[in-house]
Amino acid sequence: MKRLIDIFKKAFAAGIMIGIGGTIFVASDNRIIGAVLFSVGLLSICFFGMNLYTGKIGYIIGDKDKLFYLWVWLGNLAGTVFTGALVRIAKPAYAEAAAKMLDAKFSMGFFQVLILSFFCGILMYIAVHNHREHPHSVSGVVGIFMCVTVFILAGFEHSIADMAYCAIGIRAAAELPKALLFILEVTLGNSLGAIAVRKLTN
Repeated sequence: MKRLIDIFKKAFAAGIMIGIGGTIFVASDNRIIGAVLFSVGLLSICFFGMNLYTGKIGYIIGDKDKLFYLWVWLGNLAGTVFTGALVRIAKPAYAEAAAKMLDAKFSMGFFQVLILSFFCGILMYIAVHNHREHPHSVSGVVGIFMCVTVFILAGFEHSIADMAYCAIGIRAAAELPKALLFILEVTLGNSLGAIAVRKLTN
């Protein structure tokens, strides 16, 4: 039980950091600046050894502890919802900006979402694995900035970031089933992308 609590705690912390990154992007008038600053979330996660689903799922093949990934996903969800709920209270204007983003996201078809999230999964695996292999080098940090900036500006979908946007921008409880389905679709695409690049490069 202690191990599960530790996994969840580190995943909750990662969810908070992605929630902060998502808030920075929502608050930024300039998409490029917002995309670059979003990187503070993944940088903090890598530096402090937090558990982020999109950074871990590529390693699931051959790992007997499959429940680990579910706990990480749930912890990330809890952390982003916690952060998003507080942001909505403190900055109501951000909620409307996030809601407009969600309108565009929810209008996409399943295969659009799957493709966009697949490529994001590739980039997230590369960013985290590169930092894992070179934790104290410039390339380990630059790789995070580059991959995060690219996935955001390319319009790729990141499941944990989308959790944060949903937590900030959902207008009514009736939208929750649509939001959950969307996040599950993005999670699938992220997982397939990360696992694919792991298999192709390992």
